[in-house]
Amino acid sequence: MLMNAIWMTVAAGLSTGLGGLVVFFCRRPTTRLLAGSMGFAAGVMLTVSLVDMLPATMESYRTFMPAAQAVWATLSLFCCGCVIARLLSDCLPRPSAQFAQDRFTLQAAQSALVTMAVIVLHNLPEGILTLFTGYQNPRLGVVLTAAIALHNIPEGIAVSMPVFYATKSRVRGFWAALGSGLAEPCGALLCFFVLRRFISNAFLDGLVALIAGLMCFVCYSELIPGSLQYKQNKAAVLGMTVGTVVMGAGIWLLGA
Repeated sequence: MLMNAIWMTVAAGLSTGLGGLVVFFCRRPTTRLLAGSMGFAAGVMLTVSLVDMLPATMESYRTFMPAAQAVWATLSLFCCGCVIARLLSDCLPRPSAQFAQDRFTLQAAQSALVTMAVIVLHNLPEGILTLFTGYQNPRLGVVLTAAIALHNIPEGIAVSMPVFYATKSRVRGFWAALGSGLAEPCGALLCFFVLRRFISNAFLDGLVALIAGLMCFVCYSELIPGSLQYKQNKAAVLGMTVGTVVMGAGIWLLGA
């Protein structure tokens, strides 16, 4: 039973690599493509955070605390996630001027670093949730695996495209996406064997709200400004719109 749960978690994580495959279908990295892909990433991450993750935590907390307290607890965790993202952004290494020929490439590299770090953190609670659910209820675990795999695909695109633009390497873009997805099973196994006595549904739900704050901060501070700086506003806005529609449709289909 444990092995089945592990394979479910691995499958959910590997789906991020599927999104990373998009770089192999791009002829060459352009500012229009990067603006659109960063806008797409922002649309995906904002939608999953504000439409799925935050409401799920709030609804879960309302089962054991008053509604007002559930709202304040969820929003407090969300704000803590924003603060952590700000500190994380300061701690991450900055690409040197020797890395790139222009400031746009430097911006892409920085956005790639921050986005990948946040996606990795976002995948950790997902992996824990998939593993524990698959272990306790295999049938529900299959449904959850499919749900997470579906929304991991656009997240893979969000990671791979900035890396592709910054490095001009499709392979590096793909491996960056795949590597961020592998954080899901790795983190899940570590927590399962080390922390399983202490992990509760309330803890996991709180972690989800915290990660939602991380993701939203990255969207507002890195992805949206980054997508608009290339003077390709139409591509950026189109990317945000498509990302929002794709993730919103995925959430609706899986909840139907």
